[in-house]
Amino acid sequence: MAYVIQPTLQSNPDTKLGVALTFGTPGVFTSLLKTTEQATNNLKNLLLTRIGERYHQPSFGTILMNIVFQPSDDEIKQDIYDAIITPVSVWLPYINIDSIDVVTPLDDPSVEYHLMITITYSVSGIVVDPLKIVVNENGSVEI
Repeated sequence: MAYVIQPTLQSNPDTKLGVALTFGTPGVFTSLLKTTEQATNNLKNLLLTRIGERYHQPSFGTILMNIVFQPSDDEIKQDIYDAIITPVSVWLPYINIDSIDVVTPLDDPSVEYHLMITITYSVSGIVVDPLKIVVNENGSVEI
């Protein structure tokens, strides 16, 4: 089950909270010192993990990656909202989702992507930069 992250912005420099999803120097993970950075990486990890993909925790993850590649219609925004809200409340209860904005080609035909999701959230009361997920026509996902 999830645990509560203490609302500190900076931890002890000798205490590492976790590792970033991206590599630092070749072959070395970047250590995270701020609780907000760790929470953001936890959110990215949750959203990019499909349900059933994680060993020994088959209910961890979301169905978001299954939904974003479906054809855009009127229901896709609600499906994306539901696919994000419930898993975040279960696995990351210290993250408060303020809003989820979904832009599709139906909203703006001039966009160069298939779908863009902007998640505005806070971590234990601390406002964090919004998380943007862009799904391109070629099937790539940028987060």
